[in-house]
Amino acid sequence: MSNAAVRLALPIGCRLLVESDGERIVRSEFTGDAATRGAPRDALLRETSAQVRAYGARRLRRFDLPLALDGTGFQLAVWSFVAALAVGELVSYGDVARAVGAPRSHRGVAAAMGRTPHDLFVPAHRVIGADGRIKGAGPNSVRRRLLAFEGIVLP
Repeated sequence: MSNAAVRLALPIGCRLLVESDGERIVRSEFTGDAATRGAPRDALLRETSAQVRAYGARRLRRFDLPLALDGTGFQLAVWSFVAALAVGELVSYGDVARAVGAPRSHRGVAAAMGRTPHDLFVPAHRVIGADGRIKGAGPNSVRRRLLAFEGIVLP
């Protein structure tokens, strides 16, 4: 079976391209492309679309979707931990490192977050520096806009 895809509008002025193999979300990334018209035929993409709409309406605390994750054991632990964060919940890179049993690996956490195959569903925007600042994001970045949408404004 070939993969199906949908582009979903986000409340921050961009789209999310989501690709499914019918059983798992295999990829999701922010894009400026136009949203797909009509309902997705894939049942998983319909559920994904419903959850993204609920997020946009501020009725969703946490995404619950089967994600295909392919990485090292460390990356998988980091992505799983971060995917479980609720809307508005912030942690530092060091917090994540400690939570996955590698307390001195905050740089490894940052590298893993930079390689996640799932924008929004593994919410890198909720992982910040120990000083309370967003690291590696410009003033109008998607990460900053997502945090603002979630009611969090950081320096």
